[in-house]
Amino acid sequence: MSEIVSVPTTQKLYTNPKVMIIALDAMLIMLGFGIIAPSMSFYLFALEGQLTQPPGPEYIIPPEIVAEFSLILGVMMASFMGTRTLLARYWGGVSDTFGRKPILNTGLLGYVVLLLLFGLAQNWIHMLIIRALQGVVSAMTWPVAEAALMDIIGIERRGEGLGLYMVVSNVGFIAGPGLGGLLYNFCRDILLLPVPDVFRVPYFIAALITLPAAILTAIVLNETSPGKTQSTGESNEEVDKSEPIIHDKSLIDDIGEVEDTEMNDRTRKMIHALYVMAVMNGIAMGLGQPIFQLFLMSKITTDIGLIGLVISGAGAIGMLFSIPAGRYADKKGRKGLAVWGAATARVSYFALPLTANLAQTSVFWVAQNASFAVSQPAMRAIQADVVPWNLRGKLFGTIQAFFNAGATIGPLAGGWLFGYFSLMLFPIGPFIIEGLVVPFWLASFLGLIGVYMLWKYVEETNPVKELENNE
Repeated sequence: MSEIVSVPTTQKLYTNPKVMIIALDAMLIMLGFGIIAPSMSFYLFALEGQLTQPPGPEYIIPPEIVAEFSLILGVMMASFMGTRTLLARYWGGVSDTFGRKPILNTGLLGYVVLLLLFGLAQNWIHMLIIRALQGVVSAMTWPVAEAALMDIIGIERRGEGLGLYMVVSNVGFIAGPGLGGLLYNFCRDILLLPVPDVFRVPYFIAALITLPAAILTAIVLNETSPGKTQSTGESNEEVDKSEPIIHDKSLIDDIGEVEDTEMNDRTRKMIHALYVMAVMNGIAMGLGQPIFQLFLMSKITTDIGLIGLVISGAGAIGMLFSIPAGRYADKKGRKGLAVWGAATARVSYFALPLTANLAQTSVFWVAQNASFAVSQPAMRAIQADVVPWNLRGKLFGTIQAFFNAGATIGPLAGGWLFGYFSLMLFPIGPFIIEGLVVPFWLASFLGLIGVYMLWKYVEETNPVKELENNE
């Protein structure tokens, strides 16, 4: 007979300084990245001599030039995801044994240094090397931070806690593009900086913004990893050492073991489905990263300030759904919300390249952001429910590694596909479809494969639902 284990609930969620410092770390990193995001592809074009003056509202980069450099942009983005892929599982495992805090602090300081170096780049080779090194520090930061968060948050509020984490962290990415666009306009119109210096300033500002994250983490965050707390005999009442939510006596043969070979077939099946979903989502996201920027600059607008505001606005609307969605997932069930939210996002992305102006593009971009905001707290909670505490850093790192592997392939494929198809036209019945839809539609299709894997092979993990099913 199935047994539901009672676990402690984290009562202090919104006022817990350790939860908030982890969320604040993510927010500052996302704010820094958001500031540079609207102009990064323009920076590449400027360093390669394809921009002679700072672009503005009336300037469109010729499509043939965009197609020529699309693969370079894809390679640059893939270098980041490639190094992150190789090291995410490694650093997650190291944090399980030797501690999360030193790994997290090193990664945060690495972000600061590399942002400064990015602002000093002289060509695309420099950008490529720095992006690869950013992947290294990213692997030290994101899976380890999320594992530390799950160490602290109790099972019954895991969805809400992840919703809170996503809201706080997404404040950075929401505000960042808008601020980055305004900063670019200030450098162009007030400071009158030439190309490429007009694109360098955001990187220096981003470094200054990220620095407090490392300082605050060193001061506030306690160690939560099983290796450190068990070996030293420390008792940390805030650490959630619970087993996975869905389980009977056969779900995990021996939760005390730290090898995933000890998990039974039921658990392993769900985790493997999460791996496949992570790969599909990674490829889809990787495809989308370069092609969306290339689509905007070659067809819609090069007004960096306006692009930043649109991205920020879409993120702000999506953020409104995160905490309510997390609460709903805790009370009503996680799986349905994760499935339908992700499916709606993929359909919205399918329609995106068919838009003809910024207003239309914004509608579908907002729809995609809102749908992902609904699905992600539930999806993250499912992952945390399935993975035991002893393996949390290792398997979170593994899931990240599969996602990052896909996100390494995606930019390479997206950059090549955009360069190859973007100048073509395809007659489909009475319609003429531009070839640039190919990578968008491929990304949407692969994302839907990931949704299917979740729907077909991963069980509901919500504790309330499990109790109802066992009564």
